Amino acid sequence: MSRSPRKAASPIRGFIYAVLIHIVFGALIGVSLWFQPQVIEPLPGKPVQAKAIDLAAIERAKAEKKRKAAEKKKAAEKKKEKEALKKKNAEAEKKRKAAEKKKAAEKKKKAAEKKKKDEALKKKNAKAEKKRKAAEKKKAAEKKKEKEALKKKKAAEKKKKEAALKKKKAAEAKKKAKAEKKRKAAEKKARKAAEAQAQLERDEQEAVSAFGALAWAIQQQVSSNWSESGDFSGMSVSFLVKVDRDGNVISVTLTKKSGDAHLDESAENAIFKASPLPFPTEPRYYEYLKEFNFVFKP
Repeated sequence: MSRSPRKAASPIRGFIYAVLIHIVFGALIGVSLWFQPQVIEPLPGKPVQAKAIDLAAIERAKAEKKRKAAEKKKAAEKKKEKEALKKKNAEAEKKRKAAEKKKAAEKKKKAAEKKKKDEALKKKNAKAEKKRKAAEKKKAAEKKKEKEALKKKKAAEKKKKEAALKKKKAAEAKKKAKAEKKRKAAEKKARKAAEAQAQLERDEQEAVSAFGALAWAIQQQVSSNWSESGDFSGMSVSFLVKVDRDGNVISVTLTKKSGDAHLDESAENAIFKASPLPFPTEPRYYEYLKEFNFVFKP
């Protein structure tokens, strides 16, 4: 292994030396030409033989050797894996057969248990069927009895219902007659109330008309009891006047001021002085006229 590099290095070294000699020789010629312009004939040099080495071939040989070693190692590993897999498969097969044997035994055991269970179930079902038929027979008898009792009960309920319906109809008829009587009474009452309201409205209209006929007389009577000096032109004052049935003034309430306190006070005094005021003599008018608005203008 150590000799190969040395052998390869000797030809390379010779080649390098030959190249260096040519370079030196060329340099000397160049210097001579620089200092001596005359033509110098080159002396024939002794050729140096250099042995070329194929480095790529050496690398390929190394790579090939390395590849073969790797393939050998891979083959050995593959063989080892194959043997391990074979052993593993043999063990798995052994386990599978044992599992199948166990499964077959369990299946046989289950079949025996199922057979025993089926026989017990068959016996139980036969017993249950017998019991069911007896229950059905008993149920049919009870149903027949219930049907007869229900029929009897329905007949009694029908009779009771008919009696109740008859009683209800009689009560409804009585209630209807009572309601009709009440309705007629209410209509009569409403009619009377409407008539009374209409009469009140007529009375109110008549009262207002009667009062309207006396409004000028009231205004004149109040004005005749008012005597104040001063210019009150364009002014007015409003009062709410309350009187008794004879027109006597009971109270006077100021509702809208004139802007002059003296005028307001003197107008109020004039209303009291003018009492009793002209007032309708019809008694039924009093309720509509016992309070009225009075506007005094000087």
